[in-house]
Amino acid sequence: MALLPDLALASLYAVVVFLLALGFLVVFIEVISMRRLLAGLVLTLVVAAGLVSNGEAGLSFLALGVAGALIANHAFERLTTR
Repeated sequence: MALLPDLALASLYAVVVFLLALGFLVVFIEVISMRRLLAGLVLTLVVAAGLVSNGEAGLSFLALGVAGALIANHAFERLTTR
């Protein structure tokens, strides 16, 4: 049985995870190197794919929320430092 069977609720949780992770990254972490960013993206995408293959589509949304926060943080840094 899936931990988050309702995908609509899981997507709302993913938005919350995205905003919390983005807030944490913006406030506490100044710069993420490109190498670590790519490693984090690959790791979260592998975790999301593993969760989907096990039938946990709702939890994979949470992992994709973290990946989106990493990308948004990098874009925010790039746009505000130039």
